[in-house]
Amino acid sequence: MNACANASLDVAQLVYLYDGTLEGMLTAVFEAFSRKEQPLNIVEEQHLQQSLLYSYIPIATDLNKAERVKNGISTTLGNARYESIKQVFLSDDDKKGGVISDYLLYTMRKGRRSCSHLAHPAVAAFEDIQKQVGWEAHYMLMFVRFAQLESGVFFSRITPKASVVPLIMGHFADRFNVQPFIIYDDAHGLAGVFDTEQWWLVDARDITVPGQTEAEDEFQFLWQTFFDTIAIAERCNPTCQRNFMPKRFWGNMCEQIPPQLRNRRPKAVTPTEAAQIAARQLPAAI
Repeated sequence: MNACANASLDVAQLVYLYDGTLEGMLTAVFEAFSRKEQPLNIVEEQHLQQSLLYSYIPIATDLNKAERVKNGISTTLGNARYESIKQVFLSDDDKKGGVISDYLLYTMRKGRRSCSHLAHPAVAAFEDIQKQVGWEAHYMLMFVRFAQLESGVFFSRITPKASVVPLIMGHFADRFNVQPFIIYDDAHGLAGVFDTEQWWLVDARDITVPGQTEAEDEFQFLWQTFFDTIAIAERCNPTCQRNFMPKRFWGNMCEQIPPQLRNRRPKAVTPTEAAQIAARQLPAAI
């Protein structure tokens, strides 16, 4: 699309398309600055659902432009604010592209102090998504469960509402630094791998996970027994339990398998799989 055509578009209806990478997002922000446009949203092209109400402009990723935006953010707003941009980018919110763009278009012009202007819609929307991603990462720190696979590696499957594996790998690598482990994000096809020295991220779509060891089954049985023993039946409050332990995490927590299902489950079904079955059979979470 040429410059004349761009000038004729209603800027309130512009939607930029990018390749889904952080560099692609930053390139789109660079183009918004250089073209003096304020796109309604910046959407990953692969997941686009087109509408006749919007005008779509593909933005090709340019590493040099992305680096210039990164340096500009760090210089004008500070390195901590760039880390905040990266955190918001991990969100699953469909509007995150437009939120990041609006936030940078406002704060880069107003300066570092504008980052605290919570009454401004662009800043408020940005802070809201950042908090959501932060809470999701916090949930993962509490509810991640590891199981030892036949290969000896400890494995955890999670299904978060944001791609938070990059945010939590450092935490677990510091605390479990003597054993290799994998945290697999089933919702985003991403895995964090730690080999006792360093960790990295890998594309993990359509992977096959080996079975867990018999010793792991025994450990999970012991944990279930402890969980049941300390419970007080007369004070059972499922609503309160769901508030502190959202039911969407139960499928990866062996202690949430009802006792009657544990006794009946075939040996081929792992405690995690049994918990997933149990979660589907219970009423919807609150």
